[in-house]
Amino acid sequence: MIKMGGMALVGVWGGKESSAIAGQQPEHPQGGKPLLLAAENADIAAIAYAENLFWGDVMMEHAAFFALLMPGAALATPRAQAENYQRTFQAQVDRARSATLDHNNYAAFNRSTVELIKPFIEYKRRMLEAQVSGKLRSLVFPLFFEHTIHEAQRAVERLQKLAAGDPTINYPETVDFWSRGMSEHSEFIAHFLDPGEQDLVSQALDSSAVFKGFSQGIKDRALSPGEVVLATEEFVDFETTIENGVIAGRIKSILPPALADHMRRETLKFIDELKRTSLKT
Repeated sequence: MIKMGGMALVGVWGGKESSAIAGQQPEHPQGGKPLLLAAENADIAAIAYAENLFWGDVMMEHAAFFALLMPGAALATPRAQAENYQRTFQAQVDRARSATLDHNNYAAFNRSTVELIKPFIEYKRRMLEAQVSGKLRSLVFPLFFEHTIHEAQRAVERLQKLAAGDPTINYPETVDFWSRGMSEHSEFIAHFLDPGEQDLVSQALDSSAVFKGFSQGIKDRALSPGEVVLATEEFVDFETTIENGVIAGRIKSILPPALADHMRRETLKFIDELKRTSLKT
């Protein structure tokens, strides 16, 4: 358990809880960030606190990845815009970390985060259109712009729902949204790996197919939460293998370690939401 802003959070790495000194982030053996989650029995203010930390950090990292993948003088303007968003969301995360959210102020804090995300969504849409049309020649996949737009829209919906007093998570929506995201994570990994890493590329594409099946399957039939959790936990193991292998130089790729870590934490968030839906609904 980790105490931040007066809230009790759980620090999670590879699916296991880890100990920490109150108010500090523990060190990850491979240098990755912990995912901070609200405790299972947390009230809505604590859930909102954790969600602001999570989505604010996700938006900050999206901006950082855009800046990283926009090198050179020709991309100075969109890169600078991305860096501005990176600073904006880092500042919001810092405010969240030091805030004491309760039933009187958590909704207002949620709304402040939402108002920061909305123009970032429009920036992502402009960059997507420019990349697809050839006006922007960055190293950002069009699918990555689309992926990050969907995540930002989900963040807005989640924070607005909490601000309205509703902490519930819908199981079909959770499976659909995150399964599509996991499928895209798999495709990103496949395309960042060196072509010589054929076994890992094949494994990544196989994972993509599994999660595409979940996204479609939840629309057509009832999917057992246990089935989805098991596949997602196996995917966390795969992502961790990729992250550690890239850092150690055992796996050849152009995958930024920070992006590998980012995707791993989002997968852990998916598992947490799945378990919450099975417990609460």
